[in-house]
Amino acid sequence: MTTFITANITRWFTANSFARAGIVASIAICAAYSVSNIAIANERPSPRTNTGFLVAAFSVWEPFVIEDEDGKRHGIDVALLTEIADRLSLELHLHPCPWRRCLKTLEDGHIDVLTSFAYTKEREEYAFYIKPAYSQVTPVFYVNRNNPFPIEEYRDLQDLTVGAVVDSRYFEPFDSDTSLDKFEATNEITLLRMLAIERLDAIVGSDSNADFEIRRNQLEDTITKAPFRLGQDNEIHLVVSRKSPLMARTDQIAKIMQDLINEGFVDNLYKQYWPDKIPGNNTPTE
Repeated sequence: MTTFITANITRWFTANSFARAGIVASIAICAAYSVSNIAIANERPSPRTNTGFLVAAFSVWEPFVIEDEDGKRHGIDVALLTEIADRLSLELHLHPCPWRRCLKTLEDGHIDVLTSFAYTKEREEYAFYIKPAYSQVTPVFYVNRNNPFPIEEYRDLQDLTVGAVVDSRYFEPFDSDTSLDKFEATNEITLLRMLAIERLDAIVGSDSNADFEIRRNQLEDTITKAPFRLGQDNEIHLVVSRKSPLMARTDQIAKIMQDLINEGFVDNLYKQYWPDKIPGNNTPTE
């Protein structure tokens, strides 16, 4: 049965200093990348009519969007959106939001684009996927080293409480498996901290974000990857809302994305933000 984080649990985390890393509504962004043409807005974006802007929503998801201790944000997606907006001769407006709200604003046409987007047939009804993909991530299960539940195959999850990020897509049959005891949170750092104190048996996460958070929060001696591997990756796309005026420019956006890959721009972002990723091999062949 799927359980959602309640206000009481949130208050409990706050009292124990766990909530700080999960905040996703800060308005500052990117000291490491030029942001002279970026505007940050906290208000709910209006339906898109002005074609002079590239309006994007984002949620903290390292290393694609990184939140520093001073509240500033930067990362692969921020740099990518900045460059795309520049090549489209548009002014970039960024709207921070929890992931579930980001999805809703895209569906309603209140924003133009969203990054770090995995494919599902359901999402394709309201999101136009820009190809090629600019990244790929691998779903991995993590356990506590002090109580390492043996997850060697999928059926080993049956008797465990497994943490997952709400509205994220990992793989089938996990995403649609209602027989599993899942605990859903708004971000992976919350799940990792719960796993560290053994309030969860295991969590599923994307290797990029979970590994980053484990290193940054010095949890390497507490949390480790389970042996089970799927042998598959999830392609990560930029998507355009089907209600956005930029639907008329999707061919141009796709060409820009291909150019950024061919020019080595995307590889350079990985060298800076995700050096474990092999340069020149971050986008699968279409």
